[in-house]
Amino acid sequence: MPDIDKEPKGLEELEELKEMEEKVEEVFEKTRTLTPKLELLIKAAAILIGIYEILFIFNFNYTLYDMFARMGLKIDLLRVTLQTKQGEAFVLAMILLITFLIYPLRKREEELRKVPFYDYILAALGVISSLYLFVVYQRYAEFAEVYTLDVVFGVLAIILVLEATRRVLGWVLPLVVTIFLLYGIQNIGFNWVRFTQQLYFDEGIFGIPFFVMTIYVFAFVFFGAFLLKIGISDYITEFMITLFGKRPGGPAKAAVVSSGLMGTVSGSSVANVLTTGTFTIPLMKKAGYPPEIAGAVEPVASTGGQLMPPIMGAAAFIMAEFLGVPYNKLIIAAVLPALVYYTGVYLFIDLETKRLGLKGMPSEHFAPLKYFLRKLYILLPIAVITVALVWGIPPHISAISSLGIAIWVAWIAKDEIEGHEGLYVGLVLLTTVLMFTSKSIAVPVAGILLLTGLALVALAFVSDLVELNEKLYISLLFILFVALTKFLGMSKEQILLMSGVMGIVFSLIVGYVSKSESGKKMYEATYQSMIDAGKTSTSVMLAAASAGLIQGVLTMTGLVTSLGYRLVDLTAGNLWLLLLLTMIFSLILGMGVPTTANYIITSLVAAPAIYNAVLGLQPYSSPVPGFGTPIALLAAHFFVFYFGILADVTPPVALASYAGSALAGGDFWKTAMNAVKYALAGYIGPYIYFTHPEMFIITVQEWTARMALTVIYDFGATLLVMYILAISLTGWFGVHIRKELRALLAAVGVLSATLNPIIVGIGLAAVLAIKFLGKRG
Repeated sequence: MPDIDKEPKGLEELEELKEMEEKVEEVFEKTRTLTPKLELLIKAAAILIGIYEILFIFNFNYTLYDMFARMGLKIDLLRVTLQTKQGEAFVLAMILLITFLIYPLRKREEELRKVPFYDYILAALGVISSLYLFVVYQRYAEFAEVYTLDVVFGVLAIILVLEATRRVLGWVLPLVVTIFLLYGIQNIGFNWVRFTQQLYFDEGIFGIPFFVMTIYVFAFVFFGAFLLKIGISDYITEFMITLFGKRPGGPAKAAVVSSGLMGTVSGSSVANVLTTGTFTIPLMKKAGYPPEIAGAVEPVASTGGQLMPPIMGAAAFIMAEFLGVPYNKLIIAAVLPALVYYTGVYLFIDLETKRLGLKGMPSEHFAPLKYFLRKLYILLPIAVITVALVWGIPPHISAISSLGIAIWVAWIAKDEIEGHEGLYVGLVLLTTVLMFTSKSIAVPVAGILLLTGLALVALAFVSDLVELNEKLYISLLFILFVALTKFLGMSKEQILLMSGVMGIVFSLIVGYVSKSESGKKMYEATYQSMIDAGKTSTSVMLAAASAGLIQGVLTMTGLVTSLGYRLVDLTAGNLWLLLLLTMIFSLILGMGVPTTANYIITSLVAAPAIYNAVLGLQPYSSPVPGFGTPIALLAAHFFVFYFGILADVTPPVALASYAGSALAGGDFWKTAMNAVKYALAGYIGPYIYFTHPEMFIITVQEWTARMALTVIYDFGATLLVMYILAISLTGWFGVHIRKELRALLAAVGVLSATLNPIIVGIGLAAVLAIKFLGKRG
């Protein structure tokens, strides 16, 4: 894949790139430069996380045992059974080891150059206190007794998790957790046995949030790490830039689309800004956008990625667990709100572009579009993961199965390695489709794949379409592997899981024996992806462990039920006031707490209060069809979920906006205020969705023509609301709009958020009138 305008063409560009790198370094958390031996230890710990996750948490060991058993080989070693809590304990041990060696106690130069003795001690204690649970959990699961030594290691693990969280995520979340812990231990009369049992053995550190992280979220972190390293994320960004770049405002519009796509994978708005933003922001500035606008567009687009199906942020997986609604249903519920969000952002950018009078960029800044259209198959992994999730295949298996396809297409996309691209693309598509076929036709499918593999080998000797190189080897390995598993009668889920894992193995083998530069790079990318996945997971894992402590205290003390009633009493049962307070609480909390932890806290504290406020009202009291979850609870969780994410662009902290302003070289406050403006659909939308829950689609009790029209009207009216507000706040709609008219439009737009047909009609009439008068003027 080409590097678009990445090579500096003069001293000015060299200085610009150097300045960009320095700004990125300022935004990133400073970590230690380690000795080669310690770096090797960190790599080993990161890789061990992935290996353990795949083998024992994703149950790959049983899948392997089943495959070999079907071949007549019973390898009992593969039948090792470990409790889920033991797997979580092992993962946490590696996370604490990585954290205390990489992240210093203070961000001082002397502590960044070497690891002080006390961090070696803390790293060792972190491993021991976590692995202690790994060792004793079988005994606890059988007898449910807590001894003095358990208390010692349990309390030590809690303290170390808080310190590790402080180093990685800052002091706010550990401080909030500490307040809850002090309240909890005082509330139970300083009963340390009960404290340890609740927060170390049963819930707390290893509660639902950490469980979801290890079972589901890590698979997507793993998937995302590979997409970044093997070139798929670069393809998405460059393709969108080429597609939109020549149009007025093209770079900004491309940033909206590409960052939205990549944000679904990365799950972190700040991380996404610092990856795609280093490319999109300079292009936006070259296109004529002021730094404060260029630096705002990227954070808004990146933040919305966590709202966009099929892969939303980590909090969405926890939401599925909390609500008891499968993730594949939640992504359906999130479709219309996500479309509203990105449409709103696009409308703002389009009007800002026209207001500034910007033109498209010259074509020499971009690679030919036909190149990207020819490489469109690179997006196949995104299609695979979408289909798998919608069909109800478990999320972690969906992610891993897409990983195998991603690796295969990344090898095929290497232009430096010879071979007929169309032929190999056809092989990938055929094999992918046949992987999803049912067991009833497994043997014929295996036969087709075997014949395909033999034909491919024959072509290598009689035709120029196929060469004896890496593309042939990786394709043969995939085709013959799927043929074997189909012939053995393995289930669809087993084949999909194994295809992803074996894809990593195949890539390492082919890359290792490869003599070409592209092959060696692919080997390095595969190897480095495994390391990056483990290291990247530290922040989300620690956030989940810390937030799990809050959940444990709320359950232990009974606050989980009483707080909701207290909030309802505080607001005198006024729903709008309660929603407003919840929004403020979520945004303030999100200033110092990561999205995942923010959602966990607000969903446990504020969501029940919102649920209680509408209890007994229709349609809120009705269950989500097919599930026992009340619609009110689903709507309340989505409400806090949205505002927890938007905290990343909300001043005064606004971490994503800060990253964008640093990369653009603009004023932070102007950048942050622009980001709030462009993300307006995210601030107003949750109120609309809560009061019109049919927009979640899965909440509809019965689909009739009337209900279908209602949903269409709600969606269209919501988009109109965003358009009215965009016109008002940008002050442009073909002509500059006077301040008094903008204020009137803003009022109409806010009132239209009720979706009252009369008010919406007035808003539509106002827009048409301005358009007509603008044309006449």
